[in-house]
Amino acid sequence: MSKTKLILVSAVVLFSFGTAVSISADEVVNETQVTQTNTMTSPVSNNFINKFDKAISLENGRFIINFDALPADTTQSEISQLQQLVFQNNNILLENANNQNATISTDNKSINFSEQTDGINGRLRFREGSNYVHLYWWGLRIGISRSTLMYVGGGVGIAGIWIPEPLISKIIATLGAVTALAPGGIVFNSTPGLANFWGVEWQ
Repeated sequence: MSKTKLILVSAVVLFSFGTAVSISADEVVNETQVTQTNTMTSPVSNNFINKFDKAISLENGRFIINFDALPADTTQSEISQLQQLVFQNNNILLENANNQNATISTDNKSINFSEQTDGINGRLRFREGSNYVHLYWWGLRIGISRSTLMYVGGGVGIAGIWIPEPLISKIIATLGAVTALAPGGIVFNSTPGLANFWGVEWQ
């Protein structure tokens, strides 16, 4: 194999496994720009989530796959995707196990990291929103408050998840607004890596 072909093959291998490793904020932005035409398409479809939701449980602070509960028509490719998602999200749980900057709560399907928002009454809080990450086996439901959006700078970190400003601006643009004039906090779905987003709403 020539040197040129070897380099090309290496690049293809690295690209193929890119979603399975940690990437920097700049790489997140670049990947988002490359996939701009697909940013509103979930990399995990609702059909996929619904198909396997009953086979995933939250036990002792970790997501567990119950292989006996997988549907009979589950393919090996689906199992691989399922294992990758659970692995990535369990890593986020591990990294935030001792997070001192967030209130951590658990329900039967997710672990929730929320930050305090001081001095906001109930009526205003609806418009202001809050900073939080709800972590599910399939990915993340992220909330960013209006105040955080006003001072976002190069990006914002919530529960160890770095969200670069260009991605935030793109998300807000889908709501017909710009970051500096956002009328309220936002909330959206994503998966580790934040290369795609969907389910965008005002808080």
